[in-house]
Amino acid sequence: MRNKSAKQQYLDFSRESSLKVVKNYRDKYNLISSILDANPKILNLAHKDFKKLLSKSKSGREGRYTSEQLLRAIIVMFVERDDYRNAVIKIENSEFLQHFVKLGPQPMMDYTFLCKAFGRLKPKTWKAINCSLSHYAKEENKISSKKIRMDTTVYETNIHYPTDSSLLWDVYRVLARIMKSIRTEMVAAGLNHRFHVKKIKKMMFYIARNAGHKGKGKKRKVKSEYRKLIERVNWITAVAEAVCQHLPMTDISLMGTKVSLERYSAIGGKVVNQARRRVLNGEKVPAAEKVYSIFEEHTEMIQRGKAAKPVEFGHKTLFAESQEKFIIHYDVQKKQQADKDLIDDALKEHNKLFNCDPETLAADKGFYESQKQLKELRQKIPVVSIAKKGRRTEEEEAHEKSRPFKLGQQFRAGCEGTISVLKRAFRLGRCLFKGFKNYAASVGCAVFVHNLVVLSRL
Repeated sequence: MRNKSAKQQYLDFSRESSLKVVKNYRDKYNLISSILDANPKILNLAHKDFKKLLSKSKSGREGRYTSEQLLRAIIVMFVERDDYRNAVIKIENSEFLQHFVKLGPQPMMDYTFLCKAFGRLKPKTWKAINCSLSHYAKEENKISSKKIRMDTTVYETNIHYPTDSSLLWDVYRVLARIMKSIRTEMVAAGLNHRFHVKKIKKMMFYIARNAGHKGKGKKRKVKSEYRKLIERVNWITAVAEAVCQHLPMTDISLMGTKVSLERYSAIGGKVVNQARRRVLNGEKVPAAEKVYSIFEEHTEMIQRGKAAKPVEFGHKTLFAESQEKFIIHYDVQKKQQADKDLIDDALKEHNKLFNCDPETLAADKGFYESQKQLKELRQKIPVVSIAKKGRRTEEEEAHEKSRPFKLGQQFRAGCEGTISVLKRAFRLGRCLFKGFKNYAASVGCAVFVHNLVVLSRL
């Protein structure tokens, strides 16, 4: 059974420092600690997930650490911008951070257990935690309802650039690796295959090096190699399916292997289908039907028209914040939506929190839909600072040159800074967590820690 928190309070044995930078560092954590202590609901929400999904035994590390210690260790990891290993090392070597995490005399948890703990917090739990913190900030008059600004960004998944040849190679090498690990069972079932992985790798490299060649002879050769590669991937997926049928259902140690083979065989079928359609048949495969990674299947291709990155792979995420840079609403989209369709949900969350509409709404022209949309918004909100796409009438030009509109756009630009901070300081540049559940949870955790740091400065 996991305890929510330790009843005994421990003293801070860290040595006092005369350095200003160290004092500021410790003041930040002390203020964050006081905010957490003032919000017991946050710990209650995290404890529900830890208690239900993490507790396995009454003794050992599963029951040794409290939910409060786990939550605070995760906060340290995000504040310090560390991975699991470095976060554990930093806490173990700092008496001050040990006091913040409330470890007391016991040793620091292993990084594998911290990883396990983070994976148990659901995306909806982080939503509820952020909602609770928003209500606390409002009750303490830390944030105001006057202004709201919003913008979207792409939180990238941890994948390589997807080409048909590289995806086919991924399917082949992964299935070959899994089946090599159960070679004894395969031979016993009469499936004594050789996989020739190096030969397939050479095929993939030839295609990658010559895919952009303009000579007709090279193009024919590349297409021929593609055909061979597709045939080989088709063959290995068929072998994997046959192996799954012959694996004994009673052997628990092989159940995970069977699940992996079934998963990658199914994805391999999709990759082969899209490669055949695009390369051999010359079809244009819609973006929604494509597979961009066999490891992160949920990944979407997002074209935002940026010069540095015209195409990004991940998911679009909306952030809406108050004038104090406190994020009051975020939305991780599994299937991307147009920016203009996201305004209503952000305003509903604002109204739910403050029981009123904002006086200023600021966003970029990606949120523009029509003049009808702007008129409807202006009936509720005095200043709607959203620039129009395309040509403008004289009246629209005059409106966009007005002082309230320009001040709104100046206010809007601050959202770009917040997104930059989230990417640089709170690990939202590239997601190193596996699966969409952990992807969405990492956004919620980053927003929560960002808001804690913002409140510690107000």
